Amino acid sequence: MGFDFSNFENAVSPQRQNSGVFARFYDKAVRTGNIKANGLPEFETKLYIEIKIKDERDVFDQPASVEHIERFSGEYNRYLKEKKEAGKGTPLNQFAFLSEEQIECCKFRGIFSVEVLAALEDKKAEELDLTEEKKLANAFLEVSKNNRHILNFTKKEKMYLEQIETLKKELESLRANDNEAC
Repeated sequence: MGFDFSNFENAVSPQRQNSGVFARFYDKAVRTGNIKANGLPEFETKLYIEIKIKDERDVFDQPASVEHIERFSGEYNRYLKEKKEAGKGTPLNQFAFLSEEQIECCKFRGIFSVEVLAALEDKKAEELDLTEEKKLANAFLEVSKNNRHILNFTKKEKMYLEQIETLKKELESLRANDNEAC
């Protein structure tokens, strides 16, 4: 499974690092101002941007505009890539074996799912300083395979129990018919 690291390379370019401005795009549920029939407020998902300036405490959190998307195109591309990958595997934030720091490190490098992390070539994982994270992801996927077997076994067991109940009812019906015939 090949992986495109161009977004990562753009994000860590000297020009971006020296600017001292860091941005993160994300989806936020916001009230529309409308009330549903049941009396609860209505929400919609909006694209937001969080902007931080190096050595400043303030965080600017606001709806994203076209100007933001153009100014922070690398960060916006990373946001789009994360959304795209979200449906293709297990999101890193649902991977309990990684710390928040490790998850952010992976995301910064353009990796958003456990499956992509596990599929990294060893050399690339070493270059990106993700060797330990890759080992954890592979271990997680191995355990998940075993969970799939347990789930399949549980489904078969349920089917067999239903068949047994059906056969018991048929047997009772046959016995009742046999007793009536005697």
